[in-house]
Amino acid sequence: MTTNLSEPQLVTIRAEGLSRRSRFVDPAVVRACTKVLHRRGEVWAAAVLGRDISARSSFFRDKPALRDGEEYILVLADEAEDDLLLRAYEAIDRPEWRDDEEGNQE
Repeated sequence: MTTNLSEPQLVTIRAEGLSRRSRFVDPAVVRACTKVLHRRGEVWAAAVLGRDISARSSFFRDKPALRDGEEYILVLADEAEDDLLLRAYEAIDRPEWRDDEEGNQE
């Protein structure tokens, strides 16, 4: 799966994610990142990060080795992807697209 986010969106998300780097690991973000990787997959994550993530973590061999801040990037990108989907759904479900009250076109 590749990302539906545009390159300008990805640049913004990457910058914001990297700005959240810290000396300390946020367990909630790591947990959220793990869920995102499980849900979206490593191909999506590589597309979002713009790099190969085939190198494995030294602690968790089943997970990719992420650089500082990349866990934030993946969580932010996941939220942005969900927002895109919701906006697309809302655009389709707008009442002005319907001709009558039941949604049938005449």
